[in-house]
Amino acid sequence: MKRIHLTTIILALTVLVGCTSSSLESDSSSSSSATSSEPEVVTSPLVVSKLLTASSQRNNVIELYNPSAEAIALDDFHLDFYSNGSLEVTASIALAGTVGAHAFFAIGSSNNDAGTALAPLDFTYDAGSLPFNGNDVIDLVKDTTTIDRLGTIGLDFDYSFKRTLIRLGNKDEYVPSAEYDPFGFITYIADLYGAIKSDDHEIKTLEDIYAGPALEDRYKSMPFVDPSNSDIGGGGAVQVINSWVADGDTASFQASGQFGGGSVRYYYVNTPEVQSNYVNAEPWGYVASKYNKEYILAQAYNKTIYVQSMKGGSLTELNGRYLALVWVNGALSQFLTVSEGLSEDVSPSFSALDQEHTYKNVPILTFLQFAEHRAKENGWGTKGYPIKLDGEKSPDWNYTANGGLGANSTTTPVWWPHLPLPWAA
Repeated sequence: MKRIHLTTIILALTVLVGCTSSSLESDSSSSSSATSSEPEVVTSPLVVSKLLTASSQRNNVIELYNPSAEAIALDDFHLDFYSNGSLEVTASIALAGTVGAHAFFAIGSSNNDAGTALAPLDFTYDAGSLPFNGNDVIDLVKDTTTIDRLGTIGLDFDYSFKRTLIRLGNKDEYVPSAEYDPFGFITYIADLYGAIKSDDHEIKTLEDIYAGPALEDRYKSMPFVDPSNSDIGGGGAVQVINSWVADGDTASFQASGQFGGGSVRYYYVNTPEVQSNYVNAEPWGYVASKYNKEYILAQAYNKTIYVQSMKGGSLTELNGRYLALVWVNGALSQFLTVSEGLSEDVSPSFSALDQEHTYKNVPILTFLQFAEHRAKENGWGTKGYPIKLDGEKSPDWNYTANGGLGANSTTTPVWWPHLPLPWAA
């Protein structure tokens, strides 16, 4: 199943426009203080620690955290909002109160009707719902200086729509930034009110994310097929036996329970093609196939394998192949493949279906996005050459053949994974 998205373009624009916005603000600040040879630089350790863009806007919550040993009075702080790609502030909220040392501070609306979110609020906005819906830039401002920012001014994209963002890292190491980094926050499921003013969430650091998701037992008791519609997945996981491996994103498994057996197309990933009667080979195609056959599913008879349908999604493709997550020895095959840079870009946006498949309240897609980001930074697999000129080249491809168009050079490439398999680490 091909899911072609503009992740790379969106993230590149995010960084580019964010830098441009920052530069413009810097120039403006310099102009306004031209009478001073050394304008004062306003700093503060205060950060936006969580952002709950709720299913209902009235229940939105912004949480601040003070990682310092001194209390911070909010008299000089306010929140600025830039709606729907606006280049100008469209709403502003003056804050009041004090954030204690090493303490959280929750901001919500007086019309909030989520009982679990009301009790922890330290500041209540009385003029309606907090003015953001998931695609609006939010600035934490001290006097006239932006201390921390979520979103990119001038861009209108859903970076937090109906989900919870929790800042990456351990709370007392949080550092505010006037330039938004989409990988500076971990996406959790929507309406996670129990996380407000709490540090109990389990996925906090890059190490936690790079360890990957695991198959939670609750999915094993769910139906593989939706009880009311045989064409829809029920989200359940069924233990199976591998029959054969086709390539990097397709394998066959024996029937088990509600799983009828046969070919499974791996949901979320689309690895490069190997040569067939229908498609031509592509760079990294035989490497992705090798990785699935010789590493992930090698000696499959000695491994515990589950296939999991997508709750609320189509059970099969048009050609009858199942669509599923494939778990091997508790690890997600899709995560391993994306981590090596052997798939097309995963989606930058979250659907309701994505929030049905989680590990410790973090959508599987969140893990895939971070894994792909690491592969891009390192120039691994398809994220290497020619996108990244100093990235690795595919060992199954002759880049100079056919006048520079390239051609497949071998079906048995020499290649080793960059990362150890979880069960071998």
